[in-house]
Amino acid sequence: MPIFALLVDYQGDPPTDELLDAHRDWLLPKFEQGLFILSGVLDPVPGRPASALAFLQADSLADAEALVDDEPFFRAGACVHRVVPFTPRVRATEIDTFFGSDTKAVQRTT
Repeated sequence: MPIFALLVDYQGDPPTDELLDAHRDWLLPKFEQGLFILSGVLDPVPGRPASALAFLQADSLADAEALVDDEPFFRAGACVHRVVPFTPRVRATEIDTFFGSDTKAVQRTT
């Protein structure tokens, strides 16, 4: 299944706790279903909006866009995003060793 990068730029004020909860409630099942591979916040860079990056799987670009268009931050206007095809060429064999205990690992159920 093709992989896509989701590039997110947050807009305006930080999301409310209610919106953060809605985002997590939307996102975690996507990991369990095997649709999302990795997600996280990008460290701030002067002159750029707060942002995030995720990698997900979908059958097509249109399917990937439809998947993330339902995300609560996007629906609320708290972010803009762009989905682009991603073709991995090289990876570390033990990729899990790069992530600390503060990174949540979600077991796929499918």
